[in-house]
Amino acid sequence: MRHSITRPVWMMAMLLTMLAALLFAACRPVNTPPAALPCCLTLPLTGRRFLKTASLSSAPAVDYPPFEFYDPSFQIDGFDPALARAIGKQLGVEVEFVDLAFDGLAQALTLGQIDAAIAAVSETPERARLVDFTTPYFVSSDAYLTSAAADLTVRTNEDLEGLRVAVERGSIYEDQVQKTLVDAGLIAPRNVLLYDDLNNAVSDLAAERVDVVVLDLLAAQAYVAAGEARLAGQGINEQQYAIAVRRGSTALRDQLNAALAALMASGKTARLAEQYLGIPVNEFAAIPAQTATAAAEAASSSTIPPLPAACIDGMAWVADLTYDDQAMTAPPVMFPGQPFQKSWRVQNIGACTWDSSYFFAFARGNAPGAGMGMRDMSVNVQGTVAPGATYDVAVDLVAPLLPGVYQSLWELHDGVGNAFGQTLRVGIQVAGAPTPTPAPTPTPVPGIIFSADTMDITRGQPVTFVWDVQDAQAVYFYQEGQDWQANDVAAADQQVVYPERTTAYVLRVLKDDGAEAIRTITIDVQVNAGPAIESFAVVPNSAVPAGACVDISWRIVGEGVTVQLTRDDAVLWEAAPSEGNLQDCPPQIGEFVYTLTATDAVGADTRQQTVRVVKADAAVEPAPPSNTAPVIDAFAVSPEAVVVNGCVAISWNVGGDVKTIQILRGDTVILDDAETSGSGQNCLTDAGVYRFRLVATGSTGEESSAEVAVTVAPPTPIAPSATAQAILP
Repeated sequence: MRHSITRPVWMMAMLLTMLAALLFAACRPVNTPPAALPCCLTLPLTGRRFLKTASLSSAPAVDYPPFEFYDPSFQIDGFDPALARAIGKQLGVEVEFVDLAFDGLAQALTLGQIDAAIAAVSETPERARLVDFTTPYFVSSDAYLTSAAADLTVRTNEDLEGLRVAVERGSIYEDQVQKTLVDAGLIAPRNVLLYDDLNNAVSDLAAERVDVVVLDLLAAQAYVAAGEARLAGQGINEQQYAIAVRRGSTALRDQLNAALAALMASGKTARLAEQYLGIPVNEFAAIPAQTATAAAEAASSSTIPPLPAACIDGMAWVADLTYDDQAMTAPPVMFPGQPFQKSWRVQNIGACTWDSSYFFAFARGNAPGAGMGMRDMSVNVQGTVAPGATYDVAVDLVAPLLPGVYQSLWELHDGVGNAFGQTLRVGIQVAGAPTPTPAPTPTPVPGIIFSADTMDITRGQPVTFVWDVQDAQAVYFYQEGQDWQANDVAAADQQVVYPERTTAYVLRVLKDDGAEAIRTITIDVQVNAGPAIESFAVVPNSAVPAGACVDISWRIVGEGVTVQLTRDDAVLWEAAPSEGNLQDCPPQIGEFVYTLTATDAVGADTRQQTVRVVKADAAVEPAPPSNTAPVIDAFAVSPEAVVVNGCVAISWNVGGDVKTIQILRGDTVILDDAETSGSGQNCLTDAGVYRFRLVATGSTGEESSAEVAVTVAPPTPIAPSATAQAILP
């Protein structure tokens, strides 16, 4: 039984809300919201036109595919939203979506901001003191596979400490592994290997590339029955998902239970599970009768007392005051590194007065860099905001370094850090850095031939550069932004490259007479359908001592992708995971080309890294890459001197134990959660000295950093003409 879908551009917690202007007689909660907002529900839904319900993940600010997510068009999708729509159709009502903080679920229900919450929300005694639950609509049961020869037994999450864990990408178990193992500090992020095909993960158990595969119990039992693996444990993190409603909303809960029963009986729930969770209809397990009965009895029981009434927080978005993205249909365009200020107007719809202990903070985003320089920072409320009052909040942000569409969510927190209310959105599009005015074509220098077999490609296609230089002391071939001194080549040679994006390649020649000549060829890269290699790093890749090993890491986006890793003609990993890592020890002195190829039914993408192995110093014992700290193999900013409005190219390559990577300009984060390798441009609009810094943090908190200074000179003043000089006083 598979639980996976295509990984979307962005996944997040969500809420559904009602826009009805319909009024109906019902009791308001203790803290009555403003009259403009719909009231809580205590009456049956008969005759109503809208259902105001909420779809949330089971933890704050946690992506939770395939239950709920935004698709690449920023439209809400997933198993739970689809089930909510089906419930609305069953009851003859409509639903509409809006984002809210999970921590404020109980307040939102009490205030009437939502009527129900659905999205893999597990019933717990603590939550039952705040809200009521329907019968469960889905039960997940995890299982843990090892190789037949392994003697591991999994009884608790702690039994997996330090192991390499494989999981299906986009499944509910990917999120579970992140929360219970990575976030808990039991395994490093690099110890999670994400597969598109669980068959490959199970095969890698026998190959000892992974230690444990986490998956659904039914699927695990099938592998065990086929003799392909051993069941080491099950049910460690079993979850029963139900819909939450405002405490005391008995009529609403009963109608939701009836709708859930009808959808289950008609097979609609099973078909949605097949569509979104990958579970074949004939394998979808109905909720056991005893489970449903027990849940119903617990839901109708009043043995769990509610929490005493207290001041209730609530917040609603009113308007975007600046940089309105028009529901992500027209996000404002920025250039890389551009500073801007986003502001919103919000309303206090609760009964608590906000003071300076309340703060707005970045919660989550769709891509690395979506924090826009504020990922670890917050903005406090100024003064006080009384119930019913509006408040304008502004945050100073910086457009990320890399081109693309970015969306981030912000949440309001109370004085002790609990998030509540409607989520605030920032959406922008970062354009590619402006194309510099091409320099005049230099006069050809005798004795230098430099050419490429093509200058326009689709990403993933190769380009072959050929050069032949006469009378030269040294020759260097490199990608613009790289350290040219580390890329010396033979005077007559060729090299095959796979550009990730439009890139300039440089041949630098130091002639025998001391003169220097530079030739540049720019390769235009078009992005086509198919898989995309987001990062591919091999560390170290220059002057590797003989006998030492290199650390290889990668991440690929796409569905149904076949991944192969090779060293020259030797296949290192035939069916590699979409996200993983490997250590390899080059066998001898010389150059080795590592190639990562991702292929699906539509196309392919390829990356290469060349590793140079040199004779080891007899006095120095070669050491393998560290497993406790990141290794910065390269960090380059070029050129290191520009004029105002000039752009610099930034490139990096990091390996080892990496949890997060940030690139800063001064104290401003221009790219957070960066991939392990990449490149981009940053344009500088003011004169001065800028310090670019890369900070890589490992899973144990150890940091590695590198810094490059760039000088930005004022533009050269244009001398006035003779006529102008004559009329100047």
